[in-house]
Amino acid sequence: GTPASPSPPLHPRGIGPQPPACARVHACACALVRLCACVGVRGMADAALAEAGVDLGGITDWQEAAAISAAAGSPLMGLPQGLRVRPNGRSDNFVGSGVASPDSGDKPKAKGLPLPSLRDIVTLVFFIVGSLLMLALQRATRADQTPALAPCKQCSQDWWDHFWEWRMNDSVSERPATAPGGMEWEWDATTNHTDWFGVSAELVDTVIATYVDPASGPVLHVGCGDSPMPELLYRAGFHAVEHIDIVPQVVSTMKARYPSDLWPGMNFSVRDFLGPTAHGGGPPPPLHRFAAVIDKAGIWDWLQDEASEHLPRLLESVREALMVQPQRGVYIIVTKQSPFQLSETLARARANFLVETSQALGQKGIAWCYVLEPL
Repeated sequence: GTPASPSPPLHPRGIGPQPPACARVHACACALVRLCACVGVRGMADAALAEAGVDLGGITDWQEAAAISAAAGSPLMGLPQGLRVRPNGRSDNFVGSGVASPDSGDKPKAKGLPLPSLRDIVTLVFFIVGSLLMLALQRATRADQTPALAPCKQCSQDWWDHFWEWRMNDSVSERPATAPGGMEWEWDATTNHTDWFGVSAELVDTVIATYVDPASGPVLHVGCGDSPMPELLYRAGFHAVEHIDIVPQVVSTMKARYPSDLWPGMNFSVRDFLGPTAHGGGPPPPLHRFAAVIDKAGIWDWLQDEASEHLPRLLESVREALMVQPQRGVYIIVTKQSPFQLSETLARARANFLVETSQALGQKGIAWCYVLEPL
């Protein structure tokens, strides 16, 4: 009733299943059988040669010995050990073939890697040179397709000198009624105020008066020009304000318009906010004393248009100007940049400033105001 166990598979040679312990014994037995067969055949060959009276002792040419042995009926054909004759007459004595001689204990000799031909080397050189040329061509093509940056006109002192010389001409009728492209201004024929974007009053009333306390410290107004901002700030309670510009002509005009004895605390000076401190540039000393830096349609706007690589320098100067205690000062920008554009510009400049608030100014959707706080 017990089911028969399945028979183990037979060995490929037909021998019964080999336990692991007997595998080496079986291999040795097979080798012994082959050795005996070779010895027997060799004995038969020696007997055939002796019967025919043939002596191969003095023959050194194996081909001659093979022919004599074949004529005598020897089964080994008188071949030397380790030599095999192929049907096409070629011989293989196992030297340099990667296979060991059957009768010797030599280990197989490994074949070496083939050497590249001259044709292979030339092809490789042409491939490398062609790849380098294609890479250089692609870079040159991308460079040609990249639009060239316009020269930074507003980075030049001469540009501003000429601008204000034209802008403050006594003959109002000779001035155009429109501002440069992308900007807008309003001015009064009597006072000759240049009010970029026409939003100065709204800026002071809704932003500066909300985010800056006049009692917390002085205010720095960069690029003041001849705008109405100085008077608007003064009437809003900001009686300690530094107004700077790089054009001596406009600074002289503002000093004459607001004499210090009638407007105490309202100061005007010629200064390059982006210039080196050693040459009288940067924020007015001492550093870290301003509660706010106001930049209305000024340095930020034309730098991000024409020379954005200098924005980090601008932000460094702003940081040096702002107070750090008892509370941090703020950087107030009025620009034509939208919130998304401003965010991208700050990211490119790697500015460590937090946008505290943003607000659209005016009715035409041209100007935006941002209050930035350094981190």
